[in-house]
Amino acid sequence: MVRRTIREKGKPSPLYAANSTKFTILMHLGGHFQKLGSRKYSGKIIEYFDFCDVDEMSMFELVDMIEILGIRNTVKVFRIASDGSILPVSFDSDVMNMLVDLPRTHHVHLYVVEEEIAKQTQNEPVNEHVSEDVFEQAETEFIFTKPSTEPQVETFSEDVFGQCETEHCSEHYTEPATEPHVEHPTEPLAEPQTEPQDEPQTQPPTEPQTDPQTEPDDSQDSDYNGSSRTDSVASKPSAARRRVESEFESDVSDSLHSVDESDSDSGIKKKKKRLPEFNIDTDMDNPDFKVGMIFSSREVLKEAIKNFSLQNKYRIKLKFNDNRRVKALCKPGCPWVLWASRLNRHDPLDHTWQIKTLNNEHMCSREFKNINLTSKTIAKKYLHLFVADRNLKPAALREVVMHDYVFPVPQSKCYRAREMALEIIEGKHKSQYSRLYDYLAELRLSNPGTTTICKLDDKVFERVYICLQACKEGFKACRPIICLDGCHLKGYDQGHILAAVGIDANDCIYPIAYAVVDSENNSSWSWFLELLVEDLGLTNSYHVSFMTDKQKGLLDTLAELFPHSESRTCVRHMYMNFKLKFTGKALKDALWKAARATYMREYEVALAEMNALSTKAHDWLVQKDPRNWSKSHFSCNSKCDMLLNNLCESFNKFILEARDKPIITLLEIIRTKIMQRIAKKKVEADKWATTLCPKIQQKLVASIERSNRCWTTHAGHFKYQVACGPHTQHAVDVEKHTCSCRIWQLTGIPCNHVVSAIFATDRIPDEFVDQCYKTSTQQEIYSHMVQPVRGQNQWTPDETCPPPILPPILKRPLADLKK
Repeated sequence: MVRRTIREKGKPSPLYAANSTKFTILMHLGGHFQKLGSRKYSGKIIEYFDFCDVDEMSMFELVDMIEILGIRNTVKVFRIASDGSILPVSFDSDVMNMLVDLPRTHHVHLYVVEEEIAKQTQNEPVNEHVSEDVFEQAETEFIFTKPSTEPQVETFSEDVFGQCETEHCSEHYTEPATEPHVEHPTEPLAEPQTEPQDEPQTQPPTEPQTDPQTEPDDSQDSDYNGSSRTDSVASKPSAARRRVESEFESDVSDSLHSVDESDSDSGIKKKKKRLPEFNIDTDMDNPDFKVGMIFSSREVLKEAIKNFSLQNKYRIKLKFNDNRRVKALCKPGCPWVLWASRLNRHDPLDHTWQIKTLNNEHMCSREFKNINLTSKTIAKKYLHLFVADRNLKPAALREVVMHDYVFPVPQSKCYRAREMALEIIEGKHKSQYSRLYDYLAELRLSNPGTTTICKLDDKVFERVYICLQACKEGFKACRPIICLDGCHLKGYDQGHILAAVGIDANDCIYPIAYAVVDSENNSSWSWFLELLVEDLGLTNSYHVSFMTDKQKGLLDTLAELFPHSESRTCVRHMYMNFKLKFTGKALKDALWKAARATYMREYEVALAEMNALSTKAHDWLVQKDPRNWSKSHFSCNSKCDMLLNNLCESFNKFILEARDKPIITLLEIIRTKIMQRIAKKKVEADKWATTLCPKIQQKLVASIERSNRCWTTHAGHFKYQVACGPHTQHAVDVEKHTCSCRIWQLTGIPCNHVVSAIFATDRIPDEFVDQCYKTSTQQEIYSHMVQPVRGQNQWTPDETCPPPILPPILKRPLADLKK
């Protein structure tokens, strides 16, 4: 707690911004309230504590202030609530209520009453002439400090440069016909220096008229208390009065509550009302302007004028629109006019604007073609539609606008509005590159261990690589097979996404790493795979298998980085090239039969059938390395007999939503989808009651059903001879987990021959399924969660990073990018 100090005499009152948490406490001392419920306080001493903080204020702070004032007796502290009631301040809850009721001026009045003084004076008669209401005294001195010869009435009219800073409209209070005499307990009001003899002392209050078509005259510029700067008569308030005026200077215009009080002694009647405020949330759709209405900024005022024009179908234009004034006019011949300027031009932190002149009468016809209905306005108005449906068509948007405004809108304008709305939602494509470093830093901060690599070409974006720590740890429990593929981006910058995808215990995709590159070539794949090897720790390539689509530059890169690994090719892509030269279902079936053959003799028979159909087709197929596309030549280390690169195809569809988004939005959508998938799979795996994963259990059930057509002959120990029909017989070794058909070795799941032999041993096939298919393995894979990431408004810029990244150079015209 910071110890407060009393403001020095003669030091001016500090000015606080509208959104500041600082405020000043005015401590009234040496008196008491005259009677129960009365607001009349007899004390005349006021001490000031500046720069108090809302977040630090408590009852301990108030006790410390009272000690600083030198008060040692038992005291009670009171405050005047906004409804005029007197409330005690005794607990922290009272202090909190006081801060909630904090006025705009950031000045809080507290009244200290010593119990001994209160006991001495509670039986004494009340002296109404000496005990004066502090609030009435301050308001009276402020409002009526003016030459007694010429009563002035405040108005919102001002000069075009906003030099008038009055904050009350003339109808906010009424003034008597004669100048009242206000008594002061210690010092009388100063008399005017001069007094004209030819003017009467009483004049009815008059309100100056403002021509709506002309700008206010500079000569009528009035100061804060309503006195004209050209007046030759000025009153000299006392030092006590000036002290009160300095503290109440802003309270008059920014009073939060209406007060209507009358002093029976002086006959003064004062009335002040709260200035009308424009609420953006409730008033923007259908603005209702009033004289004196205040706006939080000039932009809000302009937006309200534009919406007023659209809702009421008037063609309103801004004649003046700068930092000092805004003047809106209707069509020529129409008297409607609105004039506004800054409320406090001397405070650079106060951006409040106020309507000073308004003629709300229209003498023109309605317009059904409004220049204020721009594409930007449409984008902001219907932003919620694009949040719900990013693919909303311009034609559909045009129908919605026609229904709401009855204005014919060109479809081209709706198209521009759609682009603007999507930019607001997703961020501009180019601008997101400047915050890419901040996103990657936030990703590493929220997910420790995550690898993020960004490669630039002379400050221009070229590539970015991301491998989440949760994906690294989860892949350790997966089978050692990695599918690689790339897909095109559909957004502004084009480019490609490279992805590495694994397979979990339930034969589903498991994303490992992804990268955004400028193009798919040998250089980009080499860069991607080098980083992948380092993240996954693939030091030994003998036990790793890769599945590809034979992308450009990928096979050469695999042969260079993983010389001893198994490289498989998607048979579907191979067949697409095959059918360009050789057509017919017979040749197609022969090719797939050779690919599905699990042992060498079956493979040779399939090739012989193709040779009988077409020698050229046979020669074309023989030139392909069977280790890349036939199960008969696949390694048994990966426990996977996939012939298709469906895992990457599924991943490409998985991220389809992100492929046309800006760079940060794209990366964040992919990360969020991976985070959701891992969390969902973890919940599913925890609910499984079986030992095997559901898909693996289904495959095993299918093998059990096919085993009914097999008969088994025991050969000794754990070896069996299994026959499945004429000329079909296989040897099974239950102990070594082998079968001559090689299906058990390739997949790790017992085939029908093995199942038949297992039943002969009076055991169940579930015990002979490889560990990689168990539910416990699935739970281990998804036990590592991807941590959530904060939004852009909470990212901390890294000052140590190099200059912002520049967007890549567009390689083809924008016209070609339209969908």
